[in-house]
Amino acid sequence: MQSEGIFKPLLIAFGVALLGYGLMFGCDRHLRTHKGAWELTFSMTAEGLPILTIDQPYHRIRKVSLVIEGEQYQGPTKRLSFDDPSVSIPFGEIVFLDTTYLPGSISLDLFGHLVDLMPHKITINLKAVPWKEGELIRLRPEEAASRLVPDLPATAITGE
Repeated sequence: MQSEGIFKPLLIAFGVALLGYGLMFGCDRHLRTHKGAWELTFSMTAEGLPILTIDQPYHRIRKVSLVIEGEQYQGPTKRLSFDDPSVSIPFGEIVFLDTTYLPGSISLDLFGHLVDLMPHKITINLKAVPWKEGELIRLRPEEAASRLVPDLPATAITGE
């Protein structure tokens, strides 16, 4: 007789646990995505120089552009949203990409220039720079981190 009375409390406990899991999963998903991803536009100037324009609307980072002098890019303009780790970029290389909690952080190697995007600052060639809306930053070949620090490992950027 006692064993018949245990089924109902177990079923209630299971239902409460399932409901709690669903609520927590939904809350975590919202926290991971509500700030939105980095939006990067890869294009070229009239002279054919590669230009990267950075936007992150939630943090009010708008139209910050990096022009890479001494290099050439002849591809189409491409706007990418970095909300998924499987993104591939038209020029440069992704060194590190964390999209767990958006916007996350992105580390790029752009023709030897190390660019690290974080919500509170941008790091260019291992130097922190505050975000300024509409700023145009020129990256000169002689300033490239790969030229300043020979054999610079990728762990210098990621800290791993």
